[in-house]
Amino acid sequence: MSKTTTIKDIAKAADVSIATVSRVINQSENVKPELAERVMSAVKKLNYSPNAVARSLKNSKTAVVAYLVSNISDPFFITIGRGIEAYIQNYGYNLMVCSIGHSKERERDYLRILQGKKVDGMIINTTGYNDDLISGLSRKIPVVLSNRRINDGNFIGDFVDQENVGDAYALTNQLLMNGHKRIALVNGPEHVSTAYERYRGFCSAMREADLTVDATYPYQYSNTFTTQTGYDGVRVLMSLPDPPTAFVFASSELAFGGMRYFVQKGIRVPQDVSFVCIGDLINRDLLYTQPTLSSVNLHGMGERMAELLLERIQAEAAIPNREVRFSSTILQGNSVQSIV
Repeated sequence: MSKTTTIKDIAKAADVSIATVSRVINQSENVKPELAERVMSAVKKLNYSPNAVARSLKNSKTAVVAYLVSNISDPFFITIGRGIEAYIQNYGYNLMVCSIGHSKERERDYLRILQGKKVDGMIINTTGYNDDLISGLSRKIPVVLSNRRINDGNFIGDFVDQENVGDAYALTNQLLMNGHKRIALVNGPEHVSTAYERYRGFCSAMREADLTVDATYPYQYSNTFTTQTGYDGVRVLMSLPDPPTAFVFASSELAFGGMRYFVQKGIRVPQDVSFVCIGDLINRDLLYTQPTLSSVNLHGMGERMAELLLERIQAEAAIPNREVRFSSTILQGNSVQSIV
């Protein structure tokens, strides 16, 4: 077997995913016969030994990957976590999930504990408050950043997220095209890259419509990416003398909080107010109000994070920092009404 031949080469030659190759090698029953045949043909052609995977696993310290997440109750991160777990299990790894709860101190404590436990790698959805610590750890332990980058030039690792700027831009345009001008943005913490990028996309769309969004713009509210922030943001903004006619929620959790306020106060959607949100909602098709939103393949995103991390864990040479962005699809709902 050529030393340069990897499971990734097999996947490319067979035109299948790395996960499919792994399932075939591990003799999983959940593979279509035609796909299995293509994989085994590529294995034979490239003279690849499936035992290479087993050999690489023997070198791992614990066969444990840690997933640190800011809000474990958020379906967004739950779905990503399922993708991570589904992928790494094909390679004999187990997933340890750590709920940070938006706490700088809890994140710091977990990072130090995990370093002591000698986990093989970490996928981190950071609070944005421990950049220096994460950067230092990245020089000792393979790290992939989930949906939030860190501002430290010494960081070594990868970053995976969706197209935040484009998603916010497209959704804001949905409201502008329907005549809305008093558009509110309910967002996450300003220091987090996800919130900043979504703010940029919102501002860009508004600017093209000759609407200026700056520090004095009254229709904006930011705090944590939680349902409580969504609720509080709508409560504050709807109490203005000239309340917004529409909202952009920068996450599905924020949207749930806003929807709760609308229901409690008898505010009709879209008759009284319109809204859009970034991120999918659980059982959206069962909701009476089906928001217009941006949907991304979160399970696939988790799998990609896991793939990048395992490549770092098993690499014999240094890997340059990589960034992967997932494109979203705009799903039309019934939450927007034209006021033209």
